[in-house]
Amino acid sequence: MDPAVKVLLYFLVVGVLGEQTPAFDRTDAPSVTWPDWMSFLPDYIPLSSLAMPGTHDTMAFYGGPLAECQIWNLENQYRAGVRFLDIRCRHYQDQLPIFHGVSYQRTYFLQVLQDTVKFLTEYPSETILMRLKEEYEPYQNTRSFYKSVAEVLSQVGEHWFLRTNSLPTLGQARGKVVILQDFSSKGEGEAFGPPYPGPMSISDAYQVSDDAVKLAEVERHLTVAQNGDPDRAYLTYCSGVHWILYTPEGLARKINPRVLEYLNIKTSVARRRSVGIVIMDFPGAELVRKIILDNWM
Repeated sequence: MDPAVKVLLYFLVVGVLGEQTPAFDRTDAPSVTWPDWMSFLPDYIPLSSLAMPGTHDTMAFYGGPLAECQIWNLENQYRAGVRFLDIRCRHYQDQLPIFHGVSYQRTYFLQVLQDTVKFLTEYPSETILMRLKEEYEPYQNTRSFYKSVAEVLSQVGEHWFLRTNSLPTLGQARGKVVILQDFSSKGEGEAFGPPYPGPMSISDAYQVSDDAVKLAEVERHLTVAQNGDPDRAYLTYCSGVHWILYTPEGLARKINPRVLEYLNIKTSVARRRSVGIVIMDFPGAELVRKIILDNWM
C-alpha cells in the first residue's frame, strides 16, 4: 500500500475511534481520574507554587482542526485533575458565549460556571484557577464586557468566587474559583481577581513553525519555574498552531509525550519549587497525573 494512503487511513481510523496514550488523549474520558488531589495538600501552600495541570482553550471542541483543542468535556477535565482553565468569551448582545477565534463553542460562560460550581460542591477541597479573556469582536452590546461578567457571577452566586489582587493560599481558595482577569476593569469597579498576565511568568509561544523549537521553549520555561520565585506563578503553554504545518492536535501529539518524558527524567537537584502550571491541548491522563505528583517530588 502507498505510504500516503496508509497515513490517511490511520488518521481516518483515529478520528472515528479516538486514541488514548499516556500523554495524549483523543477519547471522550480520561483513563484515570484524580478529582480530589488538592485534598492531600496543606492549606498554607500558595497557589502560585503549586504544580497544576491546565488546558488551553478549555472549551474549544468545535470549529474544525485549527480551532479544536480539547476532547474531554469540562466535568471530565476536572475529574482527571485539571485545575487551570483558559476560558474565552465573546461579548455578543450583552451575552457571553464561548468562542475560540471566530468559532462558537455551543455553550455560554454561565454554563461553564454552573458546571464548575457543581464540581466544587462535590469536591470542596479543590479550587479552580480560571483565566477569563474577551475573545473575538464584540457585537451589538449595550454595556461593557466587565458588566456582563459581573451579571453572570451574580447569577451563579458571588460566594463561589474569591476576589483578590494576588494569588491566595490553597486554604483560602478551597471550594472557590479564582479568576485571572485578562480584560480591563478600568473605570468599572473592583477587579474580579489577579490581573493576567500581571506579575506571572508566562511562556506562550503559540505560533509554531518548528516543533523542536517549541519543545525547547517549553522545557526551558519548566526549568525556569523549578528554580524560580516560590511566590510567583509560572505558566507554561505546551499548545500551539500553524495554519499549514500544525493543528493543535497535531502539535499535541508531538509535544505532550516529550513533556511527559521531561517530567519522568527531570532532576530534583537544587530545585526551589514545582514545575508550575502546565497548560496543554488533548492531554493524556498520565501526563496530568505526573504534573500533579510534582507537588510531592
